[in-house]
Amino acid sequence: MSKRGKTLRSSTRELIFNIIQFCQREKSAKHTIIDLNKVTERVAAMSCLSRDTISKIKKEGSTNNGVWCTPGKKRKGRPNKVILDDFDKCVIRNKIREFYAVRKEVPTLRKLHRVLKEDINFCGGITSLRGVLKELGYRYKKCESKRKVLIERHDIVVWRAKYLRIMKHLRATGKPVVYIDETYIHTAHEVSKCWQGPNEPGVSKAISLGERYIIVHAGSREGFIENCLLAYKTKSISADYHHDMNRDNFTKWTKEKLLPNLSQPSVIVLDNASYHSTRINKPPNSNDRKETLKKWLEDNGIEYPVDALKAELVSLVKRNKGEPVFEIDQLLEEHGHTVVRLPPYHCDLNAIEMIWSLAKRQVASKNVNISAKELLPIINECFRTITAEHWRKECDHVIHVEQKYWEQDRLMEDMQEFIINVTDSSTSSSEEDNSLDLSGSSKQSSTVSGIQYLESDFDYDSDHGASE
Repeated sequence: MSKRGKTLRSSTRELIFNIIQFCQREKSAKHTIIDLNKVTERVAAMSCLSRDTISKIKKEGSTNNGVWCTPGKKRKGRPNKVILDDFDKCVIRNKIREFYAVRKEVPTLRKLHRVLKEDINFCGGITSLRGVLKELGYRYKKCESKRKVLIERHDIVVWRAKYLRIMKHLRATGKPVVYIDETYIHTAHEVSKCWQGPNEPGVSKAISLGERYIIVHAGSREGFIENCLLAYKTKSISADYHHDMNRDNFTKWTKEKLLPNLSQPSVIVLDNASYHSTRINKPPNSNDRKETLKKWLEDNGIEYPVDALKAELVSLVKRNKGEPVFEIDQLLEEHGHTVVRLPPYHCDLNAIEMIWSLAKRQVASKNVNISAKELLPIINECFRTITAEHWRKECDHVIHVEQKYWEQDRLMEDMQEFIINVTDSSTSSSEEDNSLDLSGSSKQSSTVSGIQYLESDFDYDSDHGASE
């Protein structure tokens, strides 16, 4: 008898129903349909199963002592878990490191399993190895960008600290902060997924990327700057859209689009692209002739030995080249604006970068099998739909990111100071004051966010930002 409240499966209920129907047929016939002595035939007819099946069940029931198991539901015992000691775990970590650093290969489970089987006689299978790697903290996931390493380079940290301090001061003045940037959209920029049916194929993906539109714009918390949108078509096939921009185009856009539409003195935030960084006072370098180096030194009133080698002249130029003066910065400052340049690799501090993403999604949603000529009106329409509310959201996000950088850098600085104080606890304050400059160098030092550095330790490269 089944326990009260126990749920009967559908197969059991079907079997019971078949028996009920057989009994009802015998009741209607008022006699047994099959002889009572033929038990197997009667049960087979009642249950609608074959005689062989009933015979097997009878045989199983006489030997299983009332314990039944469902056919096909037998489970093998779980394989024994691979137990590794600390030495084996260290070998696995070293082997993974060897694949990346020595072999210059990406370690797969099969490759790693084959090597570990030879080196430490790994007795588990590939599935067991996957579990071991997860226990060791390894995850198969998307590769990380090198940006995380680059933004913590010492010169970039100094640049970021200076930028954050300047922006904090300028925000306190109440001046509007205007973000400037460029991007591009291919004529084949479409959605990657859409609703499709048997008779409706939806959007058809283009085989080639097609022509490219270069877009230049500026915006602040109040939205895009009116009449500043520049979108033009280029046939360049270069992977980097910066090749389609140049100094002349950007300067012309600044003079004709940006400056006439800025109603008040503003803080202009832009990155360090080469066409943003044309220097007015660009000094010669080691690729120039000696005569050019000498002329530059003479024009700037710097003495040099008559028989100086070219290497000496280059060294003198580097030491006296001064701060860079950029053409765009000077142009904007002449109209009362303040230019602030983003630290390299810090696109997360530029609000317009997030606006580009929003605009491109809208363009993709409307780019449904249209021609290249029809894309420009769609671009203009999509930029008009981005409101001041969108901009305020992204500008607030940038302020939040700036605050996070403040907290992160301050925490790292406090940790460094703590380590110094512990190791130099016996040093008096007077000794510390006297140990700031042991070289007797005449270089001027500056302190930014608690980090002391020499201004002459960093050279500015207009094409790549800061370089050692």
